[in-house]
Amino acid sequence: MKIFIFFTLLICSAVFEASGQTAMFHQDVSWSPDGKYIAFTGTRDFDRATNTYKVDIYVIGVDGSDLQRLTGDDANEYYTSWAKDRIAFSSEVRGSKVSDIFTVSPDGADIRQITKGPGHNGTPSISRDGKRVVFASTRRGEKYQLYTMNADGSKVTRLTKDQTIAYFNPQFSPDGKRIVYYTDKGDGKDQICVMNSDGSNETLLTANIGHNIYPGWSPDGKRIIFSSSKRDGDSSGFVYTMNADGSGLRKLGNIKSFFARFSPDGKKIAYIAGRFPETQIYVANADGSGAVKITK
Repeated sequence: MKIFIFFTLLICSAVFEASGQTAMFHQDVSWSPDGKYIAFTGTRDFDRATNTYKVDIYVIGVDGSDLQRLTGDDANEYYTSWAKDRIAFSSEVRGSKVSDIFTVSPDGADIRQITKGPGHNGTPSISRDGKRVVFASTRRGEKYQLYTMNADGSKVTRLTKDQTIAYFNPQFSPDGKRIVYYTDKGDGKDQICVMNSDGSNETLLTANIGHNIYPGWSPDGKRIIFSSSKRDGDSSGFVYTMNADGSGLRKLGNIKSFFARFSPDGKKIAYIAGRFPETQIYVANADGSGAVKITK
């Protein structure tokens, strides 16, 4: 399952209590550095007749308490990344062809716009030290390519230059020296790759087997968690892990999910289960056992 919608933001800094929501599609999860909260993208109010919906950024306690909505204007916001005291996400005014990246404090205050077009700029990942952001962009009119920039939006550097391939979901390694991501060649078999943070030494990890999306790092940088389908005769997306060099592939329990992330201490995972238009967030042990649903 691939979800790569692009992005929007509110220009108001109030924090809204989330209550009385309709069915919600949870799109991604990112842990707070202390492991006590999870930020996520939530899509609600989907109308099949008009193909309209509303997307916002939320924060929830890992026990399911203290659900807060951080955004609430007319724009749509997507894809969270939480490092130090900032949450990054992307924002798109509905119906436009431009999206930009913003950061916000976890209480919804101090919103900062750090890109300004052109094209779509999204799926940001903040480095653990909070100094750098890697993201995907169509700013030069081609398929999505990967870029890095300082956390204030300065010093933008292009990393990829193959216009026949779209690059998605870049994630800094814990030490900031590598970036994992997935590529889309249009054949329905997306593949996970890794490169150095300067764009050098691009390496395929998933051997052109299956359809592989949304990779993320273990906190020690030794393993990668991701969702994979079209392998072993099964079309469903399951959670897998592998070593950072692509070896040691292992199915994580029997979790059907398109998005999963390790907790900061590596003892837990958070993942999304269900189908559009309604999914739920679960927290489980790192081996996939003991899953608890934290959303309603």
